[in-house]
Amino acid sequence: MKHKPVTGMSPPWKRLLFIVLGLFLLTLYNEWIVYYVTLLQCQWPQLDLETTDYTMEDPSSEPLRAMVLADTHLLGTKEGHWFDKLRREWQMERAFQSAMLIHNPEQVFILGDLFDEGKWCSDQEFQYYVTRFRRMFATPDKTNLQVVVGNHDIGFHYVADEKKLRRFNNAFDAPSVHMLHVKENAFVLLNSVAFEGDRCSMCREAEKQLSEVLHSLDCARKKGSCNQSSHRFEYSRPIILQHFPLYRESDSNCSGADSALGREKYATMRPRWDCLAKDVSEKLLETVRPRLVISGHTHHFCVTSHANKTPEWTVPSFSWRYKNNPSFLLLVVSRNNFAISKCYLPQESTVIRTYIIGAIIIVLGNIFRGRKIPFYNRTTAKLN
Repeated sequence: MKHKPVTGMSPPWKRLLFIVLGLFLLTLYNEWIVYYVTLLQCQWPQLDLETTDYTMEDPSSEPLRAMVLADTHLLGTKEGHWFDKLRREWQMERAFQSAMLIHNPEQVFILGDLFDEGKWCSDQEFQYYVTRFRRMFATPDKTNLQVVVGNHDIGFHYVADEKKLRRFNNAFDAPSVHMLHVKENAFVLLNSVAFEGDRCSMCREAEKQLSEVLHSLDCARKKGSCNQSSHRFEYSRPIILQHFPLYRESDSNCSGADSALGREKYATMRPRWDCLAKDVSEKLLETVRPRLVISGHTHHFCVTSHANKTPEWTVPSFSWRYKNNPSFLLLVVSRNNFAISKCYLPQESTVIRTYIIGAIIIVLGNIFRGRKIPFYNRTTAKLN
């Protein structure tokens, strides 16, 4: 007597459990684990002796470890779809908090355009912006977070006003120009919108604040030439942090997977719109004498060098709304040296492909799992 293969379907509840568990694990990986997998591949850079500035004394403290990002563009009520807003803010929060856990920086800088509609939102919505931002970009007590203002936070120069600047300053303690000292390193943080050069009230205040910073730097550099206690700090060539890049003709010399592409790469940059004016840029380089400039605004990565050999790093947008492959910088800096590494976040296209492939595997697995493997009772068949 011959026996037919025995087939059958798994109980419906087992099939449903298989689908639910598969989707849960797929979502867990794409929305949580993938950030750790990606960010663990990025390490803090090491200071290179060949780039040491021997005109400066050896630092007496350990180098500072700082994280730098830009253009988070938290969406508002007018131009952001609710799902887009939910998706982008979840991505940025998970990416930032994962980076904080893995890299544990001592200092975080966010270079403007925190909000997408800060230039025209009401005071009530602005406070909602601030609340969301502080939740998403929360840092441990030992990590200091400092921001600079961008054009989307208060508007370009032609629409910016003192009220918008004041409410941003009150929320984040970010005046148009101020100097920050961390571990014997000087950082000069600038409001790019205030350097229009037209003597507006905001511009005049920024110029006044810049003069005070320059005076403090000059006093520290000359050692003992000033008696004020506010000027008593160890001099180091400052690092400029601002939203707009310094003047450059285009991004044609920029390279990297997240640099501008196609025509945008060779498009002429408009002064006071895409970058600072040429005369303002030259003045900052001449008076501040920075050893490094870090900027944002363009949403694309770029490393360039100015006429006086000062390097400038432009940080791309931290939001997947503007980049398929966002990134940020890890900066190690001492009084006489610095090193930078760029850390990529997960590519959104890769996450989407993972969802698609994972869903296909779950469907196929459910189909084949629901069928028992055909078999023959060989003993019975032999007896027959």
